Amino acid sequence: MEKATLKAQKRDGKIGGKNLLRAGIIPAVIYNHGKSENIQIFEKDTRKLFAHGISESRLIDLDIDGKIEQVFVKDYQSHPVNEMVQHLDFYRVSQDEKLRTRIAVHVEGKPEGVKNGGVLEIFLTEVPYETYPRHLTEFLTIDISHLDIGGSIHVSDVQLPPESKILMDPQTVICHVTHAAKEEEAAPAAAAAPAAGAAPAAAAKAEPAKK
Repeated sequence: MEKATLKAQKRDGKIGGKNLLRAGIIPAVIYNHGKSENIQIFEKDTRKLFAHGISESRLIDLDIDGKIEQVFVKDYQSHPVNEMVQHLDFYRVSQDEKLRTRIAVHVEGKPEGVKNGGVLEIFLTEVPYETYPRHLTEFLTIDISHLDIGGSIHVSDVQLPPESKILMDPQTVICHVTHAAKEEEAAPAAAAAPAAGAAPAAAAKAEPAKK
């Protein structure tokens, strides 16, 4: 997985966040195991980072005054109107320590069951995940082209990198192919015409089809 790079500087915690933001600088913090460090990043560099997408499974090489720290974005705050990032929380990664994060699940291929008229239903698009940083990927890919109608992919079916684990019940269903719902048969089009001189029948009230 291609890593992002970002430059940062150590920050004096006495300087208010509003003053930094007015100067085009985003306050941030790095933490791990109860320890934290205040840093700051230029807003223009933050925009570039977010333009390429961020997630807890995307590692970032953070250059802090020439020292490289490997991190990922754990959380961030943005302005409610202009959506500009106002604060970033980074989690410091240790290469010899497993990390717990969330990772996206991508399915690929057209299931055989869909080709035969079935419908694909996807229940999970991301999962809680544990692995070493060296094995971290941006997403997990699952080939579903073999699925026929009635077939399912469970957590236990996903092929994972070494020393990695999805933190869910192995029998949890990620997706399956089911029969397409049959449309309800239409009611008879019209009743017989009323006898001559008889009052017309009251019109039947239309109701939405039950799904």
